[in-house]
Amino acid sequence: MRRVAASALLCGLLAATAARAETHFLIVAGLGGEPRYDEQFEQQARSLAQSARRSLNGEERVTLLTGAEATSAAVTAALEQLATTVVAADTIVVFLIGHGSFDGDQYKFNLPGPDIDGDTLGQLFAAIPAHEQVIVNATSASGAVLERWAADGRTLITATKSGGERNATRFAEQWALALASDEADANKNGAITVQEAFDFASRKVADSFEGSGLLATEHAELSGDTARSFNIALLSERIATTEQLRGLIDQLESLETEIELLRGRRDQMDSDVYLDELQNLLLELALVQREIDAARATD
Repeated sequence: MRRVAASALLCGLLAATAARAETHFLIVAGLGGEPRYDEQFEQQARSLAQSARRSLNGEERVTLLTGAEATSAAVTAALEQLATTVVAADTIVVFLIGHGSFDGDQYKFNLPGPDIDGDTLGQLFAAIPAHEQVIVNATSASGAVLERWAADGRTLITATKSGGERNATRFAEQWALALASDEADANKNGAITVQEAFDFASRKVADSFEGSGLLATEHAELSGDTARSFNIALLSERIATTEQLRGLIDQLESLETEIELLRGRRDQMDSDVYLDELQNLLLELALVQREIDAARATD
């Protein structure tokens, strides 16, 4: 009976995966104010765009705004476009890189021409119907939006813990690095979750200050419920080259999500029941991984 239930669960997962909608990325590099920052922000944004394209296996749903193109009007238009094209089942991922400011009341993202303020950005995010949203604000003073941008279904990361941390941040550089290599892949499963990327970037930022003998001027924050289950980047071995591989990789990711959710309920379950369910899921995971390895061997 238990095996039938497990099979039914797996069938449900596969059906949900087949119907899974799309992920859309928006990456914005704001005003640098001087050449070294302009170059730095653009490089970080392009690295993140490359990671997004690798994860999506294409450019279709990746929007990149840098330099003179990253105006308030362009950012507004890009977010309004998402509001009209995505559906509730979709996911949006937004990366904001650059300088931010906070006057004690209002946060602003510094852009060529007029800045865009935090309340306006919050309203634009709220208008997007995607139930799952990942927003990474890597600017200085970004902590000022922690409460204002909080929402159900939204995972929010800021480079600073408050609007008072106003120095140029180091977080974006380490965040881009986390998504570009396997160093942040803590469990070595070929996918990098939001939590793995956050942990990696936060640790690297802290190490950089300690290594320089300086007091840290930024402290990243994370809020939201999907950080441990949402894959923010896939490494090359997770890119599907055939429809068969795409289906198998989707199965693998769904099982990984189920395992993470099960582990989160461990304290609420009988120990034997928990271990039995975990064993079943790990077995199914191993079988799917074996199919992926066999498919790649003949690809």
